[in-house]
Parts: sequence; C-alpha cells; structure tokens
Amino acid sequence: MFRFKKQVLGVLFMFATLFISTIATAGDFPVYKLGIDAAFPPWTWAEKGEIKGFDWELFQYIGEVEGFKVEAADIPWSAIITALSKGKIDILAGGLSYTCKRDKVIDFALPHWKTDYWTLVKGDSKLNCVTAMGNGANVGAQAGTTGYRWLKEELKDNGVEINIRGYESVELGIKELENGRLDSLHVDSPTARGFIEAKRNVKPVCKGLHFDYSAYGVTPGDPNKLIEKINSGIKKAYASGKIEELVRKYLPWASVEPIPYAVDYKELCTESK
Repeated sequence: MFRFKKQVLGVLFMFATLFISTIATAGDFPVYKLGIDAAFPPWTWAEKGEIKGFDWELFQYIGEVEGFKVEAADIPWSAIITALSKGKIDILAGGLSYTCKRDKVIDFALPHWKTDYWTLVKGDSKLNCVTAMGNGANVGAQAGTTGYRWLKEELKDNGVEINIRGYESVELGIKELENGRLDSLHVDSPTARGFIEAKRNVKPVCKGLHFDYSAYGVTPGDPNKLIEKINSGIKKAYASGKIEELVRKYLPWASVEPIPYAVDYKELCTESK
C-alpha cells in the first residue's frame, strides 16, 4: 500500500512539474529591440520617460498576438537605418518610409500607412508654396528621411534654387523655423499636424507634393522571421478594431483603410526606374 502511494505521488509530482514547466515556457517570450526616434509624434515620442505613439502601441498589440515583446532603442534618425542593417536593432518603426534604396540594405514588412508631405513656414510668413520651395530659400528637413531625399533629388538636383538644411530631429527644425533661421520645413503631414495642433508658430503652405508608403523594417535576411509575424499582427489589428482605435487616438483627421496594403515592392521599384 505504501509503495502504491509512493508511485501515485511520483506520477502527480511529474505532472505538476510538467505543468509548471509549460507555464514558464509560455511566458518566456523573445524580446526584440525596436528602433525609434523618440521625438517624432504621432508615431513615437518620449514623455516623462515613457514611450508613446501610434507605432509603439501598435507594436505592443502585435507582440501580444504574435508572441513576442519589444524594448525601445532611441537612435538618431540619421543613423537608425545603418543600425538596423548591422543588426544592432531588430525592428525599425517610427514613421519609416519604404524606398527602393533602403530595400537594398534592410527588409520590409507590408506597408501599413500612406503618408503625404507638407511644407511649413513660420506663422506670420508671407511665403507661399513657390517662394518657400525656391528662389534661394533655406529649406529644412530631418536628415536621413525621404523628405530630405526628395528635396535633393527632385528639386535641387533638377536646378531649383534652394539651400537644404538637415536636422537630427523635426523639433530642432521647428525651432529654427520659429526663430526665423529657416524659411520652410518639409515634413510628413501627420507630424506637421501634430506641431500645428500643439499651437507651434507654424503653418502649411504646400500639401501633398509627394507621398510614401510607411512600413516597418527588419534586419536584412529577416533572421528572426519577423516579417510574417508583423504582417499577420497588422491584419489582426485591423480586423479587431485596434487600428481604428489608434487612428482615432493619434490621427483623428485620418480615414481608416484595410491594411496592410498589398504592395509588390519589386514591381514598385521597377516602375520607378
């Protein structure tokens, strides 16, 4: 009888150990470094040491439904793509635009947003869209962005007389604009709207000169198999209503479209040549 009890206790102990082990494994999610610009509202920004923004909240959701966690890595935008290409971070968010050039050094999930660009001037400026973007104007943009590239490749390289000034953050460019050291600032429309709604002394004079697809980037070769998870998480976020919730919270002027967009990057780059 005593021997039988010992056997029963042994079996129960084995099942209890297996159950505890299973619980520990289920809670042991991989943690990936999410590269962001912590001064780029409404996508990502830091407030009193806390990360906020559309992309940050969306990645909390994606991680929850796809079985991973993220920790923020605040890196200057001018260096952030290099950091991802060298594997110093695992994912890149914060309003990242897809370009064919970037696609050669990092990999992309499917696009989740379409972004147009605005040109801002000081609140009391008499400049218009033409004079703010030509005639020797000092035009700013955040260094390393597609907005900066567009100013160079589409305007300056084609003979438009502008002096391009790159800034580490949009906030620095806004300050230069308000202080009168800059004639205009070229920035994506959600970010521009954020500064206008914050009552900064700026106003738009150009809207929709060009647009980009925003998409999350991952380390070249996707060694952590994240693209499939990100695409799946975005689909679930749209289907569940999470995207609509985030749009209403961070981009209340925007419409909600089915995402991710079914874009063929190879075809897109072939067409742009």
